Amino acid sequence: MNSVYVDVVVDRDTAASEDRGRIIELYGHLRPSLQAFLGSRGLSKEHTEDVIQEVFLRFVRQVLRSGVEQNPTAWVFRVAHNLSMDHHRLERRRLSEAEFERHAVFLRERVDPSPNPEQMLIIGERIQRFKTAFSQLTPKQRHCVLLRARGLRYREIALEMGVSVQRVGELMQRAISSFEGGT
Repeated sequence: MNSVYVDVVVDRDTAASEDRGRIIELYGHLRPSLQAFLGSRGLSKEHTEDVIQEVFLRFVRQVLRSGVEQNPTAWVFRVAHNLSMDHHRLERRRLSEAEFERHAVFLRERVDPSPNPEQMLIIGERIQRFKTAFSQLTPKQRHCVLLRARGLRYREIALEMGVSVQRVGELMQRAISSFEGGT
């Protein structure tokens, strides 16, 4: 049984060595063609080299996983084509993002921040509704709302008005209800 195991290990090592030799030979044979192919697809020399390395890294993984491809040249060029397309898509996305940012900066610099006529009309209507609702409040409710608008807390309003905190809460609740009913 030991001799069978040794034969299998030797055969695997021999096969791996042969595969390694074929891959190196394929790399040497296809590299110039891949450089020309990828260059014609618009990749820089630097990106071309990166793609070629990635292609053969994937090829080695493929060989280890499934064995040698029946048509390794076609496989290598198909993967190189796909990787070059991925590169172009990524570049297009980067350019789109940069272009978007340029347009956003342009718009931020050019857009008038003041409200347009429709927004002005809406703001005017809201102000009028607020004035109407505010005028319908009792004097204590108005005073309470004004103090709260200045940033005072209920406890501080209560001290200012000489009433309890609970009474301030009631006055504010009635005032808010009045605003909600009038808006």
